[in-house]
Amino acid sequence: MTIQQLQALDMSQVQPEALQTAVQDILNDYDATTDKKAFEDIAKENIEKVYSMVERLAPNAIKKAKQETPKKQEKKEVTKERTQVSKENSTSDKSKKPSKTVKKELDALSKDIKACRLKIKKYNEEKRKNQPKKPKPMRHTKIKNHFIAIANLIPLAHKGNIKMQKEAEKILLRAYRGIMNTYGINFVRAEAGEKDIKEKYDKMEEKAKK
Repeated sequence: MTIQQLQALDMSQVQPEALQTAVQDILNDYDATTDKKAFEDIAKENIEKVYSMVERLAPNAIKKAKQETPKKQEKKEVTKERTQVSKENSTSDKSKKPSKTVKKELDALSKDIKACRLKIKKYNEEKRKNQPKKPKPMRHTKIKNHFIAIANLIPLAHKGNIKMQKEAEKILLRAYRGIMNTYGINFVRAEAGEKDIKEKYDKMEEKAKK
């Protein structure tokens, strides 16, 4: 059985309610996971158990892949209509009040799904641990980003004021150079940061001219 078979079920026909909840729990967990393949491998046994119970307790929920031909369907229509009421009556009581055996199965299934959820959570945590961590930005990059952030703080009313922008750019570049020199940061790195700040102001000026 596959997760796609569960997705294809007519959920309105899945009974009893506990079985419907079990199906929905698996589908919700599948939608929430980022590693679909791993989920299917870990939850394979539960998927098979749930689908098997649907086959036994709610066969009407399973949509047939092949549609019957119109002629055959017409011939069987009258018979279906005659038997539909009796079938619904016989199955509705069972769906509302599952037997003790079925209830035990569903309770056990609910526990299995919860245990499976913990396995998937643990798998995802281990996977995240093994993934390479993003390197922390270096000091010179942090300083540059702070100066660019200051450039972004220009008041909305003056975003079109090119004269103000140019003046602010001079002040920021002067302060940037002073900080980099004081901290003894490599000239090449300092120059690269200065270039980025200038580019920021060039883009602001272009927008102001439009």
